[in-house]
Amino acid sequence: MAVTGGASKKQRTERRDALEVLPGSAWVLVLKKLDDYDHLGFGLTCRTFLEAVTKATANPDLKKVALKTDLTYDKLFEQMPRFSLSWFQWVLRSFKRKKGVSPKELGIGEYYDHLYDSDLMYLAAFQGSKKVMEWLASRGISFGIERYGVVAVATGGAAAGGHIEILEWLGSEGCRFDWSTCSSAARGGHLDVLKWLRSQDPPCPWNWRTCEYAAGGGHLAVLQWARSQDPPCPWGDEDTCWRAAQGGHLDVLKWARSQDPPCPWDWKTCWRAVRGGHLDVLKWARSQDPPCLGTTRLVLVQLKEVTLMS
Repeated sequence: MAVTGGASKKQRTERRDALEVLPGSAWVLVLKKLDDYDHLGFGLTCRTFLEAVTKATANPDLKKVALKTDLTYDKLFEQMPRFSLSWFQWVLRSFKRKKGVSPKELGIGEYYDHLYDSDLMYLAAFQGSKKVMEWLASRGISFGIERYGVVAVATGGAAAGGHIEILEWLGSEGCRFDWSTCSSAARGGHLDVLKWLRSQDPPCPWNWRTCEYAAGGGHLAVLQWARSQDPPCPWGDEDTCWRAAQGGHLDVLKWARSQDPPCPWDWKTCWRAVRGGHLDVLKWARSQDPPCLGTTRLVLVQLKEVTLMS
């Protein structure tokens, strides 16, 4: 039987009335049961849900609240997303698609109303969603899409998320592994993935970024294994120490400096420790003999900025 316009209007009214049965505070409670990743989709479902999201994220200093799903690296490593194929399809329907790769100066999730092709492929690989990756490929987003001309996002995302089976599949599809694949595994703290990559014939290449990202994530076991290899994964310059300091990983910094010869450091170690709000790291670095280099003025300026922000 055909549905008349009147019947359709009645159905819409009934659905609206059903939502209004519960007070707004009840929907806020429902919202709190959802992952942070789901708040945007929940809020864009209807006005009632939007009001719940706005109320829960209200900032008294702002007149308007910008709804945003946090897809930055820090958030992804803190909580593994579980986006379905339907979510990716909804994103492509609802938001601006930027073909190609994101600008070098911006990381994933550092913009509001759009996602780049490279972001979508990285996200699907990071959560190990082969089905989504195949669908994205059918939409013209290549498995081999790169950032900066060297960083393959599919293999990097799979390594960062800890998915050896996805890496094996990508390899069978002709995707190459590069230094960013190893550094991504280190960044995610996935020692098993790093060992697998280095066991390939030929081994997946690596560079100082592996040590740097392992230190930045506080993954001491990964760093120790990388440095125990023959030849050891290189420290690079001073980046390993300042990454550890910025993340507040004093145990990593102490171990790196206890090696023979010690991992190099410079003034950025003190500066980044202060910038990250890690006074204990700063005190330890300055208590060494000789102390970590760093201009007193620079440290004081940074301390003042951190104090004002807090």
